[in-house]
Amino acid sequence: MTTAHRAVFTDRYLKSLKPALAGKRIVHWDAARPSFGCRVTDRGVVSFFVMRRMLGNPRPVRVVLGRYPEVSLAAARKLATAALGDLVSGVHPKRRERERRVNTFAALAEEFLRRPAAGKLRTAAAIEKVVRKHLLPRWGTRAAAEIKRVDVINLIEEIDRASGPYMAAKSLAFASSIYRFAITRELGGIASNPCQFIRPSEFVGAMAPRQRVLTDSEIALIWQATTGEIRNGVESTYPGGPFVRLLLLTAVRRSEAARMTWSEVNDALWVIPAHRTKSGAPHEVPLSGMAVDLLKSLPRFAGDFVFSTTGGRTPIKAFHTFKDAVDARAAKLAPPGLAEWRFHDLRRSVRTNLSSLGVAPFIAELVLGHAQKGVHAVYDTYRYQTEKRDALERWANRLRDIVTPPPTNVRQFRVVADA
Repeated sequence: MTTAHRAVFTDRYLKSLKPALAGKRIVHWDAARPSFGCRVTDRGVVSFFVMRRMLGNPRPVRVVLGRYPEVSLAAARKLATAALGDLVSGVHPKRRERERRVNTFAALAEEFLRRPAAGKLRTAAAIEKVVRKHLLPRWGTRAAAEIKRVDVINLIEEIDRASGPYMAAKSLAFASSIYRFAITRELGGIASNPCQFIRPSEFVGAMAPRQRVLTDSEIALIWQATTGEIRNGVESTYPGGPFVRLLLLTAVRRSEAARMTWSEVNDALWVIPAHRTKSGAPHEVPLSGMAVDLLKSLPRFAGDFVFSTTGGRTPIKAFHTFKDAVDARAAKLAPPGLAEWRFHDLRRSVRTNLSSLGVAPFIAELVLGHAQKGVHAVYDTYRYQTEKRDALERWANRLRDIVTPPPTNVRQFRVVADA
């Protein structure tokens, strides 16, 4: 190995370095930074390194910092300072790097997502999606113990600007859960939770509850936009069109309908198992005549999932594509189409209509699968299946009138009770 004379490293100097002779290596030392240099191979590859004795070890230790120009000169000098500091303190930089990777926020987040309880949570997939989309890109490579309260505030303000206040609040809650998980299990040297005492309402926009309820004409337009021609026994809008219609007929959650299986349906009753409901209890959905007819019209595959693009083997996932298709067709049928709406608005619209149809609020909440509260949850084990069926049949009749209104020459009379 040949050692070249010392010189102050500059980009111009590094780019001028010639390859070493075949089988040789040439070392160049930076005159501006002791113990910092680069090595040039016979193929012209330039690699930065530091070399000096480590505390407690008489032999010099060489630590490679990276190749030039993938690692810039400025970055290499910073890495050199950190590595030399580790050597002086008696810690090998590679060991420090391993510790740093173990103690990053990403490492803690992965442990949190792998915890045994995660697989049992209905919302595990939703939590993982938020963590990977909003937390890891921003904090993943950082040491978890070095994240401060100001970093948390900056995080939720940034997410608020990009994705809105609800996502900012969710991200804060999940970040706090990760820190509580780490503290409880003494992981990553975490001694405190930087998310503690931070209220999203003080740093993000207003989180007013969404109150969008579709009008009768909008419901009719959605129904019309999900109508397709029958081709080879299959409606052309499947799976998106029938999926949207089932949401309207049953008021179930989007994820509950998407993962519906034929084995969950028995005659005119659909039982959503506990692990797929938000309440953690089975949800019995009496199927109206319209809902039964809808299911009978759907194709049957070898797989068990009702709504599928893979022959029933897997459920549908890309909900935005189905909504985009409804919006596009609605815009053609009745320009400019539907004003801003979401799938969850269908559920709220059904709930509002149940009230207008005289369904008791208690029964209407059970139709939506909301858990009973207070003493009802403890002492009332009656399932109200008959009452829920009556409510959904009322709504199906109302929906039928909305999507197929009676002829204009037919007058409907209101029945008045005897005095």
